[in-house]
Amino acid sequence: MEDHTSDLNEARIPFLDYKNYTNRVFFLPSKDGANDVMITGKLDIPESRRAIVDQALNQFSNLLNSRTFLINFIRTLEGRQDFNARNKVYFASLLTVALHGKLEYYTDIMRTLLLELMEEYVHSKNPKLMLR
Repeated sequence: MEDHTSDLNEARIPFLDYKNYTNRVFFLPSKDGANDVMITGKLDIPESRRAIVDQALNQFSNLLNSRTFLINFIRTLEGRQDFNARNKVYFASLLTVALHGKLEYYTDIMRTLLLELMEEYVHSKNPKLMLR
């Protein structure tokens, strides 16, 4: 019995820390790998432009926290012909990470968009394709 239990102690279930797990779940591997700005969170911005970029990112964050803006932004992106499935997945990952601290708000946005999608397909000729 001791032989078998000693084998169990050595063999562990592999797991990743939270940061690596979420990076692999939310973001597809990129050519930059571990140096990807989405993984490191470090933008390579010249010091002379850093204040302007910080201000712009804060303003964009404020816009993302506006329900009307965010819903219209998503509708506009989905209306573009060049916004393919891969782009949608990547954008959804970015949005999920950006709103990670406000999951109730994020859920409300997703619920609103899903209800609009359902309404659109209920009135279409083939509602079975709704969640395709």
